Amino acid sequence: MWVEKYRPESLDEYRGAKKEKKKLKEWAEDWEKGDGPAMLHGPAGTGKTSLVEALANDLDLEMVETNASDVRTKKKLKKELKEATRQKSFFGGQKLILIDEVDGMGSTDRGGTQELNRIVDETRFPVVMTANDAYDSKIRSLKNKSKMIEIGKVHTNSINAHLKKILENEGVEYEDGAVKRIARQANGQMRSAINDLEAAAAGQEELAKDDLQAIGVRDNEQEIFDALKMVFKTDSASTAKRATDNLDEDADTFLQWIRENVPREYERSEDISSAYNWVSKADIFNGRIHIRQNWKLLKYVYLYSTVGVALSKRQKYKGWTKYQYPSKIRKMGSSKAARNQMDSVSKKIGEKLHISMRESKSTIPFLSKLIEHEPEVIDQLELDEDDVEFIEEF
Repeated sequence: MWVEKYRPESLDEYRGAKKEKKKLKEWAEDWEKGDGPAMLHGPAGTGKTSLVEALANDLDLEMVETNASDVRTKKKLKKELKEATRQKSFFGGQKLILIDEVDGMGSTDRGGTQELNRIVDETRFPVVMTANDAYDSKIRSLKNKSKMIEIGKVHTNSINAHLKKILENEGVEYEDGAVKRIARQANGQMRSAINDLEAAAAGQEELAKDDLQAIGVRDNEQEIFDALKMVFKTDSASTAKRATDNLDEDADTFLQWIRENVPREYERSEDISSAYNWVSKADIFNGRIHIRQNWKLLKYVYLYSTVGVALSKRQKYKGWTKYQYPSKIRKMGSSKAARNQMDSVSKKIGEKLHISMRESKSTIPFLSKLIEHEPEVIDQLELDEDDVEFIEEF
């Protein structure tokens, strides 16, 4: 996929964030003076992970990457991360530790945040963390000890220039207006812009404005479409695994999207059968998580629904696919009013339970049962009649 093929290999190749690149490099070079960890924060799709990879290449550091949303408990962090922060690389070189999505750790992650604090305090190598929401209360202690570097949306002109370079490398002619439109619609997200460009231009000799009907108008749900493309359009396990990086959807919702769109992307019956086999396995683990609250199983939900589904096909399918909303989401969120209601309810729940909106959405099915037996919860969460009706019908 072009988003992987054209990932920047150095800070010079990284588009935009001139001041932020300088800050990050200076921090890494002076880290041994005791500056503590760094935290890159900003919207999904703005290239936080790519920036760290480029930094590691420039400084000739081995990058060790883990995702805090997957490694959530004290035990798992000790096993998979602590030793990496103490021992030199296999060839005796220096390391750069990347911990993605620290704000994705849940409030019930059994000492995970406390252990992560200890790890960054005791590390022998520089640690960079990323977060979409640096003001999440769960990571306040990590934020307070970190050098904060905000990675904002990429300027349209920078996106436009990068897209043109990609087309030139691919040997695709283009209309300036067509490329500019893709750059504008990306809303500052380089990853989304490249995915849209590939959807519109791959396999063509020329990109014109008329070819942009395939990508439509970007909306708040575009990130999930980007993730679906990364799963369905690749036969690379590493690319598929990256599909949910920085995705602002919980595992259950993402699984519904995959389930709904497998037969829209895959044509051969054996590919569809194999994909649904992996979806069913992911669903089994997702159910175990909800029953046992055993969040260490979450990595299997993501692996089966991304890598498993991606590798189910014998070969990649060409062309553009119109992905559809899952039927359940379509019923509950097909209208703007319903989506606004979801956000309103999730915000109220999140504020009262001190969890993120993303997490609060996953509690709604549980609350519908709780309200039935414990109606006083309605007053405790300050829910109005519309909120209660929405939860009960979810």
